[in-house]
Amino acid sequence: MGSNLTDQLKSNRGGFSKLLSHVPGFHGYMEKETRRDADKLIRDTLATKLDQQLTHITNLQSDLIDGGGLDFVDDVEGASVKLRTFIARVQTAPRGYGGLFDPVHVREEQLDQLYNFDAQLFGEVDRVASAIDGVYSAMNPAPAAPAAPAPAADSAAPADSSAAPAQPTPPPAPTGPAAIKSAISALQVVCSSLNDLYDKREHLLTGTM
Repeated sequence: MGSNLTDQLKSNRGGFSKLLSHVPGFHGYMEKETRRDADKLIRDTLATKLDQQLTHITNLQSDLIDGGGLDFVDDVEGASVKLRTFIARVQTAPRGYGGLFDPVHVREEQLDQLYNFDAQLFGEVDRVASAIDGVYSAMNPAPAAPAAPAPAADSAAPADSSAAPAQPTPPPAPTGPAAIKSAISALQVVCSSLNDLYDKREHLLTGTM
């Protein structure tokens, strides 16, 4: 593989570059001697980040109960089960399983795909966090923004025709039972997509993709 591939991957904003910001100490899969350790580092870091989101989901369930949203707790638990399943898969997978970790020549495009899958998985962490925030937004309506003060009248001042027109205030996000249910459904979809994406990563590693 050599350093040329390393330089090539570092020079663009592909999956490898994105992983560097998520996983301190990650040096890539280029060297077959350390490929298994790199895979383990990726999975351990990903599991830790998602375990933090799992704690947020548990807190969300408690907040729903305290706020009278007991009817939604089971739906949130469905998302929690999906996320726990994914974390368990990531933590218990054999280190460096599959064809990409055999001591044979690996094509550059295979490594690119693996980097992109890993980067996407870390991107899903942000999506889970955003989906949790979405449930909270549906539970708690945002306070109305204060009205901007009217400009003081000045008949002597010429009109500024270059001034940008005032932008309309966006409508508040929907709240209430229907909005909460919709936000929890979105959270379930994100947690399910993690498992779907990991299936594709496994297919790549086992040479079935």
